[in-house]
Amino acid sequence: MEFNKMQISLPILTITALTNGINPCGIGMMITFLGYLLVFGGRSKENKWIYKIGFTYVLSTFVTYLLLGLVFYSAAFYFQRSWFAGIFKYVIGGALALAGLIQLKDVFWQDLPIHLRMPKIGFEKINRLMAKTSVGVAALIGILTTIFATPCMMPLYIGTTAVIARSGLPWYQVLSLFLYYNLIFILPLVLILVVMGEGKQVVDMKEWEHKNTKWMRFILGAALIIVGYLIVSK
Repeated sequence: MEFNKMQISLPILTITALTNGINPCGIGMMITFLGYLLVFGGRSKENKWIYKIGFTYVLSTFVTYLLLGLVFYSAAFYFQRSWFAGIFKYVIGGALALAGLIQLKDVFWQDLPIHLRMPKIGFEKINRLMAKTSVGVAALIGILTTIFATPCMMPLYIGTTAVIARSGLPWYQVLSLFLYYNLIFILPLVLILVVMGEGKQVVDMKEWEHKNTKWMRFILGAALIIVGYLIVSK
């Protein structure tokens, strides 16, 4: 079935990945996780240990996010070449726009119902695991954070995979784009790890998170609406 191909702009892909990387769910959990290690881990002065655990968490997030992206790509690739292709872009574009509006709603009217956040059961499960922190547990926490934070982190990623699936690029270029996207995506997490690993106080980081969560939601919401519009209009 014929479909309109979409060109991939590397600068736009970079901005989208970075925007996705500063989502409040991922940033908040990274600060909470490292804060727990520094305050309750009993090894706050051992930078190598903090970096070892932290990079394990980041690597686990990277691999999980990459694999999920490839799964979404396969699904989008199939749907865009099936009988469903005519309405698929409207379904994805509309879903992204709706997700963007919900994020913007949380900037101005947080008390209204419907949120795109990590569910309470996810927080509880991850918090229990933090008490058993090891390299293996850090990897598991990275996987669970990525899965439980799907409502917050995935909409923009799904939109990006839909665009890549319409690019008509060969598989090796597609894989390169996903690797690049996910490397940009984890940069904010790496930055937080370095800042906290080098001695930034947990209280200061939580205060920074509190002050900037609204801005993160606003940027993410605007990006979702823009990507949704681009998918529908092309």
